[in-house]
Amino acid sequence: MKIAMFTNLFAPLVGGTERSVATFAEDLRGLGHDVLVVTWQQEGTPASERGILRLPFPSQPEDGILGDFAPDAIHAHQPFLIGALAFRLAASRGLPFVHTHHTLHARPEDRVALSALAPLEETAKDLAIACSNHSHAVIAPTGSIASILKSQGIRGDISILPTGIDTKAFSRGDGSSFRRRHDLPSNAFVVGHLGRLVPAKRAVYLAEAVSTFLSGSPQARALFCGEGESAGDVRTRFAEAGVEDRLALLGELPDAEVPDAYAAMDLFAFASLTDTQGLVLLEAMAAGTPVLALRATGPQDLFPDDHGGRLLDPDAPPAAFAAAIAELATSSVRASLSAAARRRAAAFDRGRCARELLSIYEKALARARHGGPPADVLAPLQAKVEREWDRVLRSGASPALLHSRGFPSVKAAER
Repeated sequence: MKIAMFTNLFAPLVGGTERSVATFAEDLRGLGHDVLVVTWQQEGTPASERGILRLPFPSQPEDGILGDFAPDAIHAHQPFLIGALAFRLAASRGLPFVHTHHTLHARPEDRVALSALAPLEETAKDLAIACSNHSHAVIAPTGSIASILKSQGIRGDISILPTGIDTKAFSRGDGSSFRRRHDLPSNAFVVGHLGRLVPAKRAVYLAEAVSTFLSGSPQARALFCGEGESAGDVRTRFAEAGVEDRLALLGELPDAEVPDAYAAMDLFAFASLTDTQGLVLLEAMAAGTPVLALRATGPQDLFPDDHGGRLLDPDAPPAAFAAAIAELATSSVRASLSAAARRRAAAFDRGRCARELLSIYEKALARARHGGPPADVLAPLQAKVEREWDRVLRSGASPALLHSRGFPSVKAAER
């Protein structure tokens, strides 16, 4: 089968969507299928990459953009910008169109955090729902996201398909050598986090909770791996608590070191309330590292309490999160949580997930034989989203915030 995947976000950007697209593309190729990833040109990316077509931004190419690549199915990872191109191509060629929801737009819980993007969020939600209702297959990464999408207006079936992980690779990390390389005592309890340090991930909340725990646990250490606009605030929180000397803030790690980092942690801490899945949770669990997270979309789908970690109420203050860390640090059940984490992560092996995606494509092929919508049916909504996105760009919104919502963060002056 030949599949064209369209995404606004791809490497060298780092995030869940980028990793999902890259993982599925690689695994489908490994199963003998031909995958072309269509995305935007980025500064520093090669002029030619195998299996990747980069388009100049913000071009609106026509039907011939794929050249000799004749896909059997088109898979969009956002419904706007490059996703709009994907929809037009699928409709004009009579191809099955598959849409994955990596981002959940306009949730009531996000109104405060995303207030600057409120009109954009609302129009993006309307487009995402309309796009799904004109798709041959719709994918959500977890059951809770599928339920919310249904409540927002998706009428047809939603396939639940998480992004898989390489469970074997993450189970082989060398935590001891990682601790030696980064001056973490071998006998210290290490609470860690890996991911983008940005407001959407509640990095400052997490820093407050972990630094509070360290204040009462003199032998413990903190390990934060990642970069982002909140990195300075994270360091400040630890300094204010007087425990900055026990924080290892390492920035973004090379891929080869990531399994070692998870293995070096005794507990993985996660405070985001907006993730649609949370790949880092599965990676930590595959390493045998229990997880402490808030009960929200993503964590609540990946593991129930005592099956790899613990979940706190989403409105738990940082002090309650710190108390939970302290409890787990001395808990006699941590070893059983570690074993349960490994077992739970095994259900998300990437090979199984890739084969499930193929079955979704097959169902979409069958549905496409009955026809599809006109190519321009979503054009008014797509135009509205792009106008709002342009307005947000010109307002100087945070690039990381736009990135977290599925949009490129190209400066308005470049358009």
